[in-house]
Amino acid sequence: MANRINYPGGYSGGPGRPGSRQEAEYRRRRAEARRRRKRRILRNRILFALACLALLALLIFGIVKAAGFIKQKMAGSSGGTSQSAAQSLPQSAASDAGASGPASSASSGALPAADPGDWRMILVNNNVPLPDGYEVETKTAESSNGKQLQAEAAEAYIRMQDAAAADGVELLLCSGYRSVEYQTGLFNQELEKWKGQGYSEEDAYNKAKTVVAVPGYSEHNSGLAADIVTPGYQSLDEGFADTDAFRWLGQHAQEYGFILRYPLDKQAITGIIYEPWHYRYVGPENAAAVKESGLCLEEYLAGAGQS
Repeated sequence: MANRINYPGGYSGGPGRPGSRQEAEYRRRRAEARRRRKRRILRNRILFALACLALLALLIFGIVKAAGFIKQKMAGSSGGTSQSAAQSLPQSAASDAGASGPASSASSGALPAADPGDWRMILVNNNVPLPDGYEVETKTAESSNGKQLQAEAAEAYIRMQDAAAADGVELLLCSGYRSVEYQTGLFNQELEKWKGQGYSEEDAYNKAKTVVAVPGYSEHNSGLAADIVTPGYQSLDEGFADTDAFRWLGQHAQEYGFILRYPLDKQAITGIIYEPWHYRYVGPENAAAVKESGLCLEEYLAGAGQS
């Protein structure tokens, strides 16, 4: 009969097989190792996800910046092309357009009749300066602050302001005629703002001129431009478009000879940001024609053959 051997420490059975205490410790360590491994896997997955999100954010940022750069280049190209078209049309075409009159325009399905040779239709923008020797006679248009416009434009503004008041809408001329010297100060302030944001001299200049016209290239220097707000909203920003004053101007400004100079969808052509407060005096008959055409002044004059 074989003798049964009792192993010390509780071992029983064949060699290498753990007893109850050692087996429990072995299982505990295995479980702890599995938990550590799961935690590492989870941590690695979180780090990987964060890295992917960071890369995605960088990719989106790059796409947005590239799209903005391309849009800016296209805007500059489009604006230059439109202006070149307006300047390159022969003077004979302008004369023919002016001589044809309303009947000819209506019968041919062309633009509504206006006189592109009218001095009130003078084109002033970032590419076209005021003519040499341009002189302007001004008159106070806004009694509350003394702001002035070219004399005829001032009288038209006063009539428009009175008509709006009769309809319960208050108009306020916050900026009108500016001397070239005053315009220079405004432009330099805008230029310094962009330079302070890290833009180069050239880039800051290009940014600044989309907000403040270059001195000598500003309609305000002509006395025909009017920045119109309302006492309850005097900020020069797009919020003015939500006011009763803006809605009234949209319906009646052309009756008094004013057009919205920088519409929302014409920035690529005008080279200026949307300015719902900026109006330009061109005379009632011209304003009605430009308004009906749906074009900005650059487009209208280019279509009429006026440089």
